[in-house]
Amino acid sequence: MRDIFIFSAVLCIMLAALRKPQIGILGWLWLSIMNPHKEAFGWIYSLPVLDMIAGVTFLSVLINFKKAEKAMLHPIAIILLIFYFWACMSTIFATSFDLSFPRWIYFSKTMIFILLMLLFLNKKHWIIASIFVFVFAVGLTGAKGGMFTIITGGGYRIWGAPGTAWGDNNGVSLAMLMVAPMIFALKDVLDKKILRLGVYGTSFLSFICILGTQSRGGLVGIIGVSMAFFVRTKHKLVMGVLIFICGLGVLAFMPDSWKSRMETIQTYEQDESASTRIIQWNYAVQLANERPILGHGFYARFHQPLYQKYLTGIDKNRSVHSVIFQILEEQGYIGLFIYLLLMVTAIVSAHKVSKQAKQRDDLKWASSLLYFSQFSIVGFAFNGLTINVAYLDLYYYLLAFIVLLISHVKMELAADHTKTSQQTVLRT
Repeated sequence: MRDIFIFSAVLCIMLAALRKPQIGILGWLWLSIMNPHKEAFGWIYSLPVLDMIAGVTFLSVLINFKKAEKAMLHPIAIILLIFYFWACMSTIFATSFDLSFPRWIYFSKTMIFILLMLLFLNKKHWIIASIFVFVFAVGLTGAKGGMFTIITGGGYRIWGAPGTAWGDNNGVSLAMLMVAPMIFALKDVLDKKILRLGVYGTSFLSFICILGTQSRGGLVGIIGVSMAFFVRTKHKLVMGVLIFICGLGVLAFMPDSWKSRMETIQTYEQDESASTRIIQWNYAVQLANERPILGHGFYARFHQPLYQKYLTGIDKNRSVHSVIFQILEEQGYIGLFIYLLLMVTAIVSAHKVSKQAKQRDDLKWASSLLYFSQFSIVGFAFNGLTINVAYLDLYYYLLAFIVLLISHVKMELAADHTKTSQQTVLRT
């Protein structure tokens, strides 16, 4: 039954996408995040549904390219393009092209999809629709995981959708840190009170889901987002009291197993998982120092000559478990600088344009989404300190949303300025 339902939905999306590529892009977004066919366990499980929608979407893009409503070129998009170019260069000159090329293909698919978003979703209704798809695809796991955590008292770990890049408990905590602020921001998009209550409830459950993952990186992310909220808010006393009360509530609700796991952050020298990460981070620095400009390329740490040179007799060949060190070893010091510049530019731009949009009632929805999107990036940055998710598609989707929202706000403000100027000329 699930197979038929999902296949019917995919078929409807494909048919609609032939006329409107935007629908194909939204369907692509839904399937790439949620992987619903991987939860059917029937004949559709192995069906390449994402490739099917992608193929139809590309065909529709070629047919309807003249109708594209392109987003304004923003520094975020420019820096992202530079970073992709740098990743291409590091792949061409990779230490192991065989290891690097498949991962480059994956990253290139994400970049192509981001390009399509910026070309065809630059309208208010398409921007809101894409964010709702993003929130639904990720937030459904948060709602279910949050309820499960409450019912079970937090005694079990939450896992994500199978076959996705955020399927393990660490990935779920990261995804929830990114989606929870965006869910909360939807309060200014929806008019009805009952829908706003649903937004508040889902955002709260997503926060509980982070705790339910029992991810130490998730706790680091919560601390980082809380600090960012405290810095940005004008009501620091209220925010400080709220953070303190929430902290007490977490300690009272979560079981001893959760507390014991979180305490290993302070005693990392005695924890095998934490101590091995430090070894792997040192390995990443050694690799970066060997090729500081371009880095070694994707997945170079698994190249056996490098492993034998630096890790033999010290540790196994593991993942680096850090966004920072992952970029450092694969893209070099310059690549890391570009990556961090991209992140900072997104946060600063979102905050700046949010304040501009807040001055107009018809743009408050965009202001709210931009304001809270910066906390999604902060959550990614802090949680990313402990897991290797530098090329996770969710993060780049979020950057695309920020560019689209900024483009929409800038165009609306420019149109209003032009209209005001014309009226002034007519009066004179």
